[in-house]
Amino acid sequence: MKPLPPSKNAQLAVAPPMPIETRVPASPGPGLLHAGHVFVSSEGHSVVIILGSCVAVCIWDPSQGIGGATHFMLPASDEKGVPSPRFGNVAISMLLQKLLEAGAVRGQLRAKIFGGGCLFDSMREPGANKVHLGSRNVDIALEMLAKAHIPVVSSEVGGDRGQRVVFCTDTGHSVRSWL
Repeated sequence: MKPLPPSKNAQLAVAPPMPIETRVPASPGPGLLHAGHVFVSSEGHSVVIILGSCVAVCIWDPSQGIGGATHFMLPASDEKGVPSPRFGNVAISMLLQKLLEAGAVRGQLRAKIFGGGCLFDSMREPGANKVHLGSRNVDIALEMLAKAHIPVVSSEVGGDRGQRVVFCTDTGHSVRSWL
């Protein structure tokens, strides 16, 4: 995949110590959002997200045509290190902040959640007695969005396979396929 060229209308947050960068997809096709990243745009862009136990939270303001997504790996930071969008609580907070900075109206925001699968047979066995990582990632996403009073209009989570999601930042349209 080609590196993303700079643009004044999109923001990509990368885990510290790397600075927040401004980027958009390199071609008319979708750009890949890697784990630990946040992408926000005031223009229409397609973002591709490949998920297993990771979760993607996609949020947009339909009235302003501003939207973005985050792809996180772990539910919550222990707050002992530098805040990183690899953690759901940090990633969702960063996404909301960047959306508002781009001009989104908080009361108009809508969310979709994807991922949170359980890809290991041993975790799905009846006697496993463990809450798998994907489920914990989904729980933190739902909790953070509820606290922010952002309605979740679609949730395609869980399962025993990975997902490929394409999310359109301006319309909120999404397509999910199993891997």
